[in-house]
Amino acid sequence: MRKKIFFTVLMVLVISMTVLPAETSKRHVSYHKVEKFMEDYYNDYNLYAQDAATIDLMDEYWAPEFISIQFLPVPQYPVFDLITWKNFLVFVHLNLLETLTVDEMSIDTEKLTAAARLSIDFNDRYSGALVLHVDAIAFYNLKVDKKNKLKMTFLKLYFADPAAVMALSGPPPGM
Repeated sequence: MRKKIFFTVLMVLVISMTVLPAETSKRHVSYHKVEKFMEDYYNDYNLYAQDAATIDLMDEYWAPEFISIQFLPVPQYPVFDLITWKNFLVFVHLNLLETLTVDEMSIDTEKLTAAARLSIDFNDRYSGALVLHVDAIAFYNLKVDKKNKLKMTFLKLYFADPAAVMALSGPPPGM
């Protein structure tokens, strides 16, 4: 009987040490921490996410299980896992540089979500000429990882003019 009680107490302790801290840290992420994370993300996206030589620096923001959905006028919206997302970003930006500017952001620290209204400029990579300006809305799901760092797990991206965006590089690979 003592062994059974000991084992039960031990299991409760192990579970509380592994599960509860993650849940607790999720509930106690400050607005400022999420806001700073998102500001840093957009700054680093503009600098690093568009080149094969630097895109891996974005792993600071994207969780290994990251998923992105872009709502484009194709028969099936492209759903990208992290590896496909990174390949897609490099492919799309071979001749373009994209600059994301946050016009407005909303953060929910309870649900660990963020939403941003974006102005996006696509410029020719070589001449710098503006090719397209488009507005978009992005929705993000976040998590706190084992190192107590925020990471993005999910992105839903809606463009105001998705046909114009798709015309820049054609349909995503595999579409």
